[in-house]
Amino acid sequence: MAKDRLAEVLQEWEAVIGLEIHTELTSLNTKMFCGCPVAFGGEVNTRVCPVCLGMPGSLPVPNEKAIESTILAGLAMECDISRFSQFHRKNYFYPDMPKDYQISQYDIPFCVGGHLDVEVDGDGAGERADRAGLRPSEDGAYTTRIGVTRLHLEEDTGKMIHVGGAEGRIAGATHSLIDFNRAGTALMELVSEPDMRTPEEARRFAQKLRLILLTLGVSDCNMEEGSMRVDANCSVRSRGDVELGVKTEVKNVNSFKALHDALAFEIVRQAELLASGHEVEQETRHWDAGAKRTSSLRTKEYASDYRYFPEPDMVPFTFDDAYVERMRATLPELPDARKARFIAAYGLPVRDATALTGDLALAAFYERAVAAAGVARSKQVSNWTLGDFSAFLNANGLEADETCVSPSALAELVGLIEDATISGKQGKDVFAEMAKGGGAPGAIVERLGMRQLSDTSEVERIVDEVLAANPDEVASYRGGKTSLVGFFVGQVMRATKGQANPGVVNEVLARRLAQ
Repeated sequence: MAKDRLAEVLQEWEAVIGLEIHTELTSLNTKMFCGCPVAFGGEVNTRVCPVCLGMPGSLPVPNEKAIESTILAGLAMECDISRFSQFHRKNYFYPDMPKDYQISQYDIPFCVGGHLDVEVDGDGAGERADRAGLRPSEDGAYTTRIGVTRLHLEEDTGKMIHVGGAEGRIAGATHSLIDFNRAGTALMELVSEPDMRTPEEARRFAQKLRLILLTLGVSDCNMEEGSMRVDANCSVRSRGDVELGVKTEVKNVNSFKALHDALAFEIVRQAELLASGHEVEQETRHWDAGAKRTSSLRTKEYASDYRYFPEPDMVPFTFDDAYVERMRATLPELPDARKARFIAAYGLPVRDATALTGDLALAAFYERAVAAAGVARSKQVSNWTLGDFSAFLNANGLEADETCVSPSALAELVGLIEDATISGKQGKDVFAEMAKGGGAPGAIVERLGMRQLSDTSEVERIVDEVLAANPDEVASYRGGKTSLVGFFVGQVMRATKGQANPGVVNEVLARRLAQ
């Protein structure tokens, strides 16, 4: 979907977006209501038992750790924790749920009424900020608050594998296979308020939630493996209207880019339908990443279709204030607090702090590097962490804790540059050797003879030789052609094989050429 077309549509139409985000609690050892292990992949239908297969007479036993993880996530999003809650049966007849119902929560979820603050700087952010009266931060982004309607707990379904026909097209399948290994895995579902107005807001909301859950350690949030899945509800209305339009739901989006692109397509599709006098049908749609379009799957179900009723095999849950406060006391430092601390403690600009704290491993690497280098060099460490180090990680598909470049080594490299032992340009060469496993920065400098020449008397001698060898250029410089200073610097650097301190070279040249 072309950005220009989306921007054009958003001038006349307003999108209303809400998300349903399902996250498997992969940090648990067992499923939600039985003792079967939780893991990705493996031989099909081997992590199953009578409970998660829905055998007659089997009874569910709730996983206490799953409930604690859900309440912890709710507290991280400033939700109210229900003092009384219970599970319900959500009835539907579909092959991926062997019981023909899913144990979920209905009207009394564990967590209600929270929010996430999201920074956005794309997809008409400025216009959206002006309408909402929001002030941008120093890096040009604005912050908007997205409401969280509820956070509840349920069990995941099995995985259907459609075989035959056109690849990736369910309609073309000749038959389907089912793997129940995933069935019964604890699944936390967040339902947002319809507070988002652009695809970029939706993407940032999902990314912020993922970062919080990773910080809490309750899930690996791996979208490629399906442990975090997003359903996006979207409608459009004419600017100025207050009534909601008819919404569609795009199911099981498995990447943040796909979420953005699917919503962008839906906004334009719905706006063009309404503009041409047609109606939007409430339905569930599928995002085809290859074709970059959504297609209809089925008409949308309503809550009444599921015939919810309280789960008869489990008693309700009650939580007192003391329990909630004990859970609150276990909260780690959350992303917003960590970002604020990086700005205050290390003097970092907002953009640096945002980038560093957006990745848990990178943030931890940076803090260890600053501890080794000293807080006075925190900005220089940030520059190297977000620059060459991050580029190296991205090029090789690595996390910050998966490389041979240690935080202390990066701190040593920064120290060598700041102490003028090597130049910044030489630092890049040293880092390249470090990334290959070439050893500590100091050892690399000595091995390659890269120690920077900063002795003023020696630099003066070489500058005098260069000026003596180029009398015509010296005369031209003194005649007003000052751009020749670059030529002289280059000659000195060539004579010293790049090891002269550029600052000392420029200072000596300025003195000698002024004589």
